[in-house]
Amino acid sequence: MRLFISTAVAALAVAGVACAQDAKPAKAPAAAPKGQYVSVAAGYIGKSDYDYGFTGGRVEGDLDANVQFAGAWGASLEGNWRAELAVGYRSQDIETTVRVGPLSQTFEGDKAQTISLDLNAYYDFPVNGPVKPYLGAGIGAASVKIDDGLLDDKGSALTLQAIAGASVAVSPRVSLFAEARYQRVGPIRVETSTSGGDSKSKFDLSSAGALVGVRFGF
Repeated sequence: MRLFISTAVAALAVAGVACAQDAKPAKAPAAAPKGQYVSVAAGYIGKSDYDYGFTGGRVEGDLDANVQFAGAWGASLEGNWRAELAVGYRSQDIETTVRVGPLSQTFEGDKAQTISLDLNAYYDFPVNGPVKPYLGAGIGAASVKIDDGLLDDKGSALTLQAIAGASVAVSPRVSLFAEARYQRVGPIRVETSTSGGDSKSKFDLSSAGALVGVRFGF
């Protein structure tokens, strides 16, 4: 969460400085470019953790930080709004601790993989100058595969995210952007079978991340 806040504040601060330098009282704020676009991005996904119970014990998983990737097709709307359909992918290593009574055992080298399909909406602030700050939010669905030593299964879950960033135009049709995201996937429902019996549980995966990318308008 700290990464999300600091990255968002930095992006908006840069945009504010650029706006203050380029602002001219005689002109109205520049409107966001209209049209469709595609974008590609890569970045960082922060650490996360989860836990769930099974008959006679409990599993605690810690997901390491790693890279993430995203691609999107979008379109500008009226009033500086835009919407996009985005695909995301991330894979994170897991360190798992299985606790049964006073005993525990730790496993390493397992993975959690998430592929998401999201509908995101953004508001581009109408400021003068090439740097455009924006805020956004998204909702979608994810396919999550977790192999943590006890659980080895794949299922679907809801995704929610909050986004803050800024873009800078390098040509009339090409922009670079940097953004912070706070992402939540869940509830993820799991079912385990052990010698003690079957059990059902659920958990969320929530983490902060950052992306940098390029947007091509057409």
